[in-house]
Amino acid sequence: MELSGVSGSSSYDQLQQLQLQKEKDKKVAEQAAAESAQITAAGTATDKTIEATVQSTSQNIDTLEISPEGRAYQQKMQAPPAPVNSTVSETSTTDSTESSTVLTNLTEEEISTLVDKGTITQSEANAELLRRAAVKEAEENQNKDNSHTENLEMEEEE
Repeated sequence: MELSGVSGSSSYDQLQQLQLQKEKDKKVAEQAAAESAQITAAGTATDKTIEATVQSTSQNIDTLEISPEGRAYQQKMQAPPAPVNSTVSETSTTDSTESSTVLTNLTEEEISTLVDKGTITQSEANAELLRRAAVKEAEENQNKDNSHTENLEMEEEE
């Protein structure tokens, strides 16, 4: 008896195993192709969804319409100021500068009298009074800081 017959049957078994392996590989390849197709389809669907979202988002833009009156007002506000007589302009500037300088030396009663006479406006008077209050507050804060610093220095010396 020859052993070649036995080896022949093992060759047959190997051939069957190879064929089974090829069939398995083919099924795996088919499954991979199917999964790939599903992924591609899902990706395409996702891309279309994103594209639709972007399109719908870009279409929902609020708009604002400005009336003719609004446009006229806007143009009026953006237009350069009308030319003013330079002599009057210089006088006004000088007067407001002088009144600002004079206001610093006046009492509150004197400022009130100037407002009553129409020499200065109420807003100029208010601005001067606010400036004085701010200066007074700043001085008080400075004094508090100085006294606190002096107290600390005295404690350190002891």
